[in-house]
Amino acid sequence: MNKLFNYLMCGALSAGLLASCTQKSKTFVIEGFVDEAITDSAYNVFVGDKDFMVNMREAPTAVVVVKDKKFHFESNIDYPTNIYLQAIFPGNIPCQSYVHLYLVPGGTAKVTVHNGYFDIDGSDFYKSLNQFDKFFDQSTARLNELGNQLQSQETLDQELYKQYLAVRDSALENLISYTKQHSNEEGAIIYASTRGFVSNSVLFDSIATPEVRNGMFKNYINRLLEEEAEYAKRQAEAAEKQKATAVGAMFADFEVENDGKTQKLSDFVGKGQYVLVDFWASWCGPCRQEIPNLINVYNKYKNKNFNVLGVTVSDRVDDTKRAIEELGINYPQIMGEQNTSGAEVYGIMGIPHIILFGPDGTILARDLRGEMIEAAVKQHLGL
Repeated sequence: MNKLFNYLMCGALSAGLLASCTQKSKTFVIEGFVDEAITDSAYNVFVGDKDFMVNMREAPTAVVVVKDKKFHFESNIDYPTNIYLQAIFPGNIPCQSYVHLYLVPGGTAKVTVHNGYFDIDGSDFYKSLNQFDKFFDQSTARLNELGNQLQSQETLDQELYKQYLAVRDSALENLISYTKQHSNEEGAIIYASTRGFVSNSVLFDSIATPEVRNGMFKNYINRLLEEEAEYAKRQAEAAEKQKATAVGAMFADFEVENDGKTQKLSDFVGKGQYVLVDFWASWCGPCRQEIPNLINVYNKYKNKNFNVLGVTVSDRVDDTKRAIEELGINYPQIMGEQNTSGAEVYGIMGIPHIILFGPDGTILARDLRGEMIEAAVKQHLGL
């Protein structure tokens, strides 16, 4: 079962089908079916280029009409790529989400659209993709259950979180084992790359068979490896910045422009108060989960030479303002349209990231979460 997303990570496909695909027709076919509850009247079809890039701001490659709950699309193409389907509702209203799948020359994808998800089956590649999808859902069902419990809590339950980590590790072992057992299947290898439970360099260098690595998706696989190398480079750069802003170091300043005004971290930090700084975003679920903890410590200790400051990361200002109102945030913010300057200065690769600064600007604690937040504040305030 695949979810519908506005944006989807792209994956790699397999080469076990290379011989058979090159010997068959290059015609790619989608046999589409829509659930009885679905009112889709047509679909915009967007086909990617050889680099798997799709521009959905341009006119669609084709428009297919739904008749008797069925639709059909085919294309003669000699390279694999991405393909997206955008539902058109009655009244010619386009959906804001897309069905994403991979175009395999000579392949037939049987796509059944449900409300919020879709099933995919068909020729060998899609069957392999479908089988892995089902195995993935079985392996991660308990993990998702625990994750939902954690998301619903106002404060982090440490024991539940430990249980979550244990189940996660077990699920990963199962998924990696499945991938190794199906290392000669393009569909399985691509599915593994999209889910990201093993790095692409490990997946393609150590797990996937040479036939898959050098098959018809070789160009795409190489691009994924290049992107991973670039990410590793950013991680190394972030690690250096983390060392420069580790506990005991003096704060590093940054500035953010918004609505013609410039705010600096030094407007708040190094001014004689303890300051708890939360790097967050409105779209980040774990960030929103920590907000009640931050509001709590702010309300308790704001009259004890203490302040809390939010710094938005990669967020739209309008979304930030909406979240501030929804969550009842009552402490100051540094916000800017898609601002990343603060996160870059402190080598932050994931949010929320909460840092406690001393009155002179010394970094006292980093990466605080849950109960750790108030514990660190009380300790340094001497309470």
